[in-house]
Amino acid sequence: MKICDLRRGAGSMTVAAWPPRWTTPFRTGDTWDSLPKRGEGVLESITRREGDDTCLMLTMRFHAREHAGILRWEGPPPVAALEDLLKAHVGQEISWIGDLDC
Repeated sequence: MKICDLRRGAGSMTVAAWPPRWTTPFRTGDTWDSLPKRGEGVLESITRREGDDTCLMLTMRFHAREHAGILRWEGPPPVAALEDLLKAHVGQEISWIGDLDC
C-alpha cells in the first residue's frame, strides 16, 4: 500500500488521509494562490504526542512558510512504522512521499 492510499473515516464517508489538510495563519496580502495545493510543499518535521498512537503531527514548507497538518488513518501501518518512514524522507516533496510504500 502507498501512503497516498491511506484512508480515514469522515462521518459516513471514507476519505484520503494523505496529504493532510495543511493549515497556516492567513495574513494580510495572502491569496488563495499562496496556499499549497494538494501535494505541494516539502516535508519538514514529524512528531507524535507522547502516548498518542492515533495520529502524527506534520509540518511542511511551501513558499517559505510553514504549514501544519495532522495525519490520521485507519488500519495498517502502525503509527510508529509510518513515523519512521516519514522521518527518513524529511526534505522530500509531499507529492513524492505519497508514492512511497508503507
